[in-house]
Amino acid sequence: MSDASTTIPADPIDKLIAQVMRLQDGEMGLTQGNRVMRPANDVPNVEIWLEQRIWGHRLYNDQTPWLLLLEALNMMAGYAADQNLTCVFPGIGEHHEAVPYDMLGRPELRHLLFRDRNLDEIGAFPGSTPGTQWATWFSRKQGLEDRFGYLRKQFDSFNTLCNAVVLLRGAEVESERHRRPTSRHLAPRGLDMLTADYGESKTGTINKDRRFFSRGGELLYFMLNRSKSRKELEPLVKSRLLSSDSRWNKLASALQPNVPNAMVSIESIGYLPLASHPAYDRLAEDWLALLSLEALPDDSIPEPLMRLSGLGALQYVVDRGSDILGERPTPYPIDMLSPETVNVQKFSKDCFSRHRELSRRAIKHTAKTLVDSEEWRLASAKPIPRAALVELVSRVFAYEPESKKAQDIAEEIENEALANHDQHLGRVVGFYAEQIGLATARRGTGRWYAASDGMLEALVLANVTSPMEFGMFLERLWRRYGFVIGTDAGRREFPESNYDHFRSNQRLLEDRLRILGLLKRLSDDCAFVINPFAGNSEGSA
Repeated sequence: MSDASTTIPADPIDKLIAQVMRLQDGEMGLTQGNRVMRPANDVPNVEIWLEQRIWGHRLYNDQTPWLLLLEALNMMAGYAADQNLTCVFPGIGEHHEAVPYDMLGRPELRHLLFRDRNLDEIGAFPGSTPGTQWATWFSRKQGLEDRFGYLRKQFDSFNTLCNAVVLLRGAEVESERHRRPTSRHLAPRGLDMLTADYGESKTGTINKDRRFFSRGGELLYFMLNRSKSRKELEPLVKSRLLSSDSRWNKLASALQPNVPNAMVSIESIGYLPLASHPAYDRLAEDWLALLSLEALPDDSIPEPLMRLSGLGALQYVVDRGSDILGERPTPYPIDMLSPETVNVQKFSKDCFSRHRELSRRAIKHTAKTLVDSEEWRLASAKPIPRAALVELVSRVFAYEPESKKAQDIAEEIENEALANHDQHLGRVVGFYAEQIGLATARRGTGRWYAASDGMLEALVLANVTSPMEFGMFLERLWRRYGFVIGTDAGRREFPESNYDHFRSNQRLLEDRLRILGLLKRLSDDCAFVINPFAGNSEGSA
C-alpha cells in the first residue's frame, strides 16, 4: 500500500470539517495540509459522529492499557502472518488501512489455564501413578482425551504438565480482574501467547463479542503505522514481540495442538482521523527506544511497553483536545509524594483536573464551530431551516437531530455528544494515568499526577541511551512529555510557585532513582541517570 496524498479534499463539507477540527495549514504544529481521514468503511453505529472526528473510534475506559497493547500486538501478528501483505507497517494506503486481520482464539490454551481445575486436584493427589493421573483426568469430561490427548506426547509426565500450567498462569496480566476465560490474557512474551478477545455461544462456538478489545489497540497500531519511525520499528517488532523463540513462548506452544487454531476474523477496523500528529511520533520513538535495548531481556519488555503505550494514548487524548481549543498544552506536574512537596501536589491536582476536562471542552467547541459557521447560517436562512440544518448535521456528524425547532438543534448536538463521552472517553485520561502508574488518589484529597517506580523505570529505559546528567534528564522529560518535576521546569511553568517545594521534589526523585539503581552521584555537583540496559551505561559516567 502506497502513501496517499495528505491534501484536504475540495468538497465543501470536507473543508468545513477541517475547519471544525482546526486543521488550517500549519496550525498547532500539524503538517501543512494534514487531511482529515475518512472511515474506510461506513461510519460505525454510534449515536453521533462528533467525538470520533476528534480522537477516532475508539478509545474506551473499559479497555485497560494492558489490553490496549495486547489488541495492537494481535493486529500486528495478524498482518505479519498474512501472506498477501509485505510488511506490518505499510503506512497509509488508498484503502485507509481497511485490511482485515485474524486473531487466534487458542481455546485449548485458555481451557488449560483458566477453566480446568481438575489438573490441580489430580496432580496434587498423593500416590497416583502417571498413567493413572492421565486416565483420571480424561475421564472427568467426555471428549477430553480426544481434545487433549496430544499432551501425552508433549510432556514427560502428568506432573510436568501441571507444573507448566501453574507456571504459565503466573504470566497472566490483570489476574485480579474476574473476566470470562476468553477475555483473560498472558503477558506478550511471544507469538504463541497472543490470544483474541471473544465471546462464546452456549454450544462453545466463537463469536466476535470483543468486550475488552474495544478498538483502542487498533488506534495504537494506526498511530505507530503513521509515525515517522514505522520502518525502523518493523524489524524490531517482529524480532522482539512477534517471535517464537522465548522460553515462555515455547512453554505456551507445548500446551497447544499442532493444528490450525480457532480464528477470530476482524473485518471492520477502527478509525483514526489525522494522517499525522506529533503524538504518533512520540509514541513510536518510545517503542523504538525500548525495543532497541539489546541487553533488555525480551521477558522484561511487556510491562514498560504497556506503560509507555498507555502514556501515548493518554497524551494523544490531551493533545487533541488542546489542538481543537487552540491552547498550549497544560503541563504534567509529577509529585514525589512528600509533606515537603505540597505545593507541587496543588499544581498537579489542578493540571490533572484540567486535562480531564479538556475533552468535554473540545466537544463543546467543535459543536459551536459548526453552529458559528457560514454553512450553518446559510442553512438557517433556507425556506425550511430545520430540514436544511438536519441535512447539514447529518453530513458533518452522521446524526439526525430530533428537535422540532431549529434553534434547539445546536444544544441537542452538544448534549448528545457529551452523554456517551462522559461515560467512556471522558474517563480515559484519569483511568489510564492510574493504570500506568502516573497518578495517585487519596480519600478526601482527590487525584493528581505522581509516578510509580515502574513508570520511572519505563521513562529511563525510553529516554536514556548513555549516562545522562540528572538536570538534562529532567529537561528531556519536560520538553518531551511536559513533565514538571524540578526547579527549572517549575519556574517556567509556574512562576508563582514555591521553588523550595520543586527543589525538594527534584531531590526526592534523585533519591528514588538512586535506590532503583538508575542514578549514580559522582560528586556533590554531578549525578547521572543510568539505563542499565544501554550499551554504554557504565563507561562514560
